[in-house]
Amino acid sequence: MSSTYLIAELKQQQEKLEKALEKLKEQKTKINKEYLSFKKEEDKIYEEIRQCRDMYQFDRLQMRLNVVATQRKSVEQKLSEIEKKIRGYENELKKIKEKINYLRSNG
Repeated sequence: MSSTYLIAELKQQQEKLEKALEKLKEQKTKINKEYLSFKKEEDKIYEEIRQCRDMYQFDRLQMRLNVVATQRKSVEQKLSEIEKKIRGYENELKKIKEKINYLRSNG
């Protein structure tokens, strides 16, 4: 009786973790798109700086580059946090599945 109760409880936890993991993966794709757009913009500004001859224009491009680079780094940090959370959830799911299999084989 108690092992079937534990299995049911573990399956509920597994479902919750799978839903949360799916949401995190969706967030990761959104953040990854945002990161790629900032990276593309940053590369574009670098190219413009490389071709620039006017000092005034160069300074304006440098300021834009600083803003875009800061935003990209912020998004990059969010992306790494999401990836860490995803790894943690995946490890937790793996442990729960192992517990369920163990209880089924010994239960």
